[in-house]
Amino acid sequence: MSFLNVFKFKKANQLAQVRNKTKYYRLEGIPFFLLSPEDRDMKMKELSSLLSQAEKGYIYISRAPGEYEFEGTKFPIVTSNFQLVTEKELDLETSEPPWRPSIRREGAKYLETSEGYARVLVSYAYSTKILEGALGRIDFKSLRPELFELIIQFQKISSLSVRNYLNSLEVKKQKMARYASSSVQVEEMLVRGAQLKRDLDEEAADPMKFRFIFIVHAKTTAELESLTRELTQVAQENGILLDVPCCAQKELYNFSGNVGYRISSNVSLAKFYPLVGFSLTEPGGIFLGVDDKGAPIAINPYLSINGRQNPHWAITGTTGAGKTTSGAVLIDRLRKAHDVYVIVIDPMSNYNKFFEREADLNIVFRDSDYLGLDPVAMSNEGVVSSGDIADFLIESYGIPAELRGILVSQLEQNKSLKELRDNLEDLASKKFATEYRKLENFLLNMTSGADKYVFQGKPPELKGKKFIILGLQTEDTRKKRLASTMLMLYAYSLINKLPRDVEKLILIDEAHFLFEYQSVAKIIAIIYRTARALKTSMVTMTQLIQHYNMNNYAREAWQLADNKLILKQEKEAKDDLANLAHLSEEEIDYVLKSSRGRGILRTGAITTHIQIQLTEEEKQKWRTE
Repeated sequence: MSFLNVFKFKKANQLAQVRNKTKYYRLEGIPFFLLSPEDRDMKMKELSSLLSQAEKGYIYISRAPGEYEFEGTKFPIVTSNFQLVTEKELDLETSEPPWRPSIRREGAKYLETSEGYARVLVSYAYSTKILEGALGRIDFKSLRPELFELIIQFQKISSLSVRNYLNSLEVKKQKMARYASSSVQVEEMLVRGAQLKRDLDEEAADPMKFRFIFIVHAKTTAELESLTRELTQVAQENGILLDVPCCAQKELYNFSGNVGYRISSNVSLAKFYPLVGFSLTEPGGIFLGVDDKGAPIAINPYLSINGRQNPHWAITGTTGAGKTTSGAVLIDRLRKAHDVYVIVIDPMSNYNKFFEREADLNIVFRDSDYLGLDPVAMSNEGVVSSGDIADFLIESYGIPAELRGILVSQLEQNKSLKELRDNLEDLASKKFATEYRKLENFLLNMTSGADKYVFQGKPPELKGKKFIILGLQTEDTRKKRLASTMLMLYAYSLINKLPRDVEKLILIDEAHFLFEYQSVAKIIAIIYRTARALKTSMVTMTQLIQHYNMNNYAREAWQLADNKLILKQEKEAKDDLANLAHLSEEEIDYVLKSSRGRGILRTGAITTHIQIQLTEEEKQKWRTE
């Protein structure tokens, strides 16, 4: 064997040994920007510790377009991969090396690959003020790359050499002060040096050599140029300046060479936190959309996992935010994946049009239609207590508080509104029966005024129906409130008669008509409290988050919902977003500026950004304009 061949054999053998030593560990992406400040600090400390343990290697992150299939429909998503690559033995889950396109030809500032074209950019300068999670903030909006790779290379270095370097900076600083000379570059170097010294002295940090490599992949060189411009701009907005090194593309693509390295510590490096992006796919989950990194969100509200204790929802979003269509997504996909009973109460009759052909019972009540919803009969059934029905009637008809005892007593003694009226009339005719006469007069509108259309007649037959939509077509706000309340109670009476182990859902759109009345809000809160035992998901939808803050019972309903979807809000909602929803300033700004279908989802202990995804067919079918 010739000397040259022996050399090649030894070199190949050494490379094989290095590859055999290299270990690939799986890392988890998280919704970093929606964590509390304390939890962010904890995650950054965990990453800092991991860098210190690994000592040398790189974090590899890739994002690529993919598909999520739900009930035969494919939705576009972005699949993310997070790995730590090092030679150190660590107590982490191992994974396979990532697939990467191979290089076919190297140009001065780009590469031809087996899949198209690629360009490597490297970080060469940083702002002195870096936002937490700066690497996680870098994303593409106008054009998605075929593949995006981010590599954080790091290596622990000698503390002594770094201390000597910091001492030389002190000398430089003193000379500058003596001769009154300075420059922006030197000032920035001094600031970073001071931070590094604090890390070493106060945090017992490990000094590290590091660099960031960004690689964008595209089908054409034109797309490559567009992606480069967007990446450079977004990175600069986050305090990271990028360069496209000439004649070193192949070298950097293979993570070799020395271009772009800087000195910092594991503590400061962890503040760039790159592990952002959260895929939430639960067993039997219904696909709702994607997070801000394109990862799929599919949840099963009936499962008690991820800190979730009940299947209830609170959904809020201003006009045009996509609130009603989000409700349609929830209903339609839940019905496709689960054997569920669904009852919708819709004061605007949108859902009647959305599911015109699918519903087993689809009724729109108009002003002159009799609903036949008797509150006395419902009280007698025990759906809610006679006291709660009494409070509803007292608030609706301005009945004096001193008559409450008589009203509760009469509700408990009579089985229907007609029986109650007849009994009151009989009692009122007797001597010393002034209170009964007063109560009869207050309740007169229930049978003789416009409200009679709500309380009299024959109610719709719900038995044997699995998908029911009860809509209203009226401009009368009072009727919307009365009818919606009674329809809700009627729906709940059916739910109580169904087998407990069957999944059920009651959705009330435009629930702000109800929350403003304390007695009705109390009934809603009671249903939120008791429906969990019936395996029932209670869903209320309001235009603004303020509606969940109208009274104690509205707030209780908000707090009891373990699934909360906050879509676009008006600027007047700032205080409630902070105090009721406990959003940070950054999250509030996100919600105020959100586009249609985009918002924040909280499910159990998990908070994540979400973009509700609709198919083109659904967009056409569920138009609300």
